[in-house]
Amino acid sequence: MTYSITRRAVLGATAAATMILAAGIAAAQDKIQLRMSTVATETDQRTVALAEVFGPGVAAFANYEAHYNGTLFKQATELEAIARGNLEMAIISAQELASFFPEFSVFTAGYLHRDAAHQVAVFNDPLMDPFKAKVEKELGVKLLTIMYLGRRQLNLRSEGTVMTPADMAGVKLRMPGTDAWQFLGTALGANPVPVAFGEIYTALQTGAIDGQDNPLPTVKDSKFYEVTKQIVLTS
Repeated sequence: MTYSITRRAVLGATAAATMILAAGIAAAQDKIQLRMSTVATETDQRTVALAEVFGPGVAAFANYEAHYNGTLFKQATELEAIARGNLEMAIISAQELASFFPEFSVFTAGYLHRDAAHQVAVFNDPLMDPFKAKVEKELGVKLLTIMYLGRRQLNLRSEGTVMTPADMAGVKLRMPGTDAWQFLGTALGANPVPVAFGEIYTALQTGAIDGQDNPLPTVKDSKFYEVTKQIVLTS
């Protein structure tokens, strides 16, 4: 589950972007600066949507400024940066939220959501209200919306057949460094290795890891296919 998040000071919404934006901003005020940090690339589907839809949608009262490839804040540091007031927006995962709020771990489980529509329905259901409220109250961070990129698929340097978690025994599988991500790697049967997103390509190239899992658009966008031999459709 991936979220777009922002500081609590930014409230309200534009229909075009389905994002929550600033409410009650006087026209005479200076434009709000919305810096968005992500480890994703400029051509990632989510960042393209933010640049082409969200940015223009808030242009009347805010300047949207995107920073890609972890150049502004490293992966898993964005949430704390927003909470401290050092950043306005980010694309983060439920796993990162689980580092602060263990109850979010339920949303980090593999195969939890049936599809994109189910994921959106869960996020918009009253079930999520206490989760969202706690993040806003305790971190001063507002969860804006779900951003779907596709089901995660397994990308391997080897050509061995993988049909069950048992076939992943001994495989050094890249996972982000949070506990929830590492647990997911173990649950998939692998030996999870914490590697920052920006270091995946080199880690695959050198053999520091045996594989990684991300949605297929990410595999294509980051060219992981250049340093791997197969994709296992684990979804």
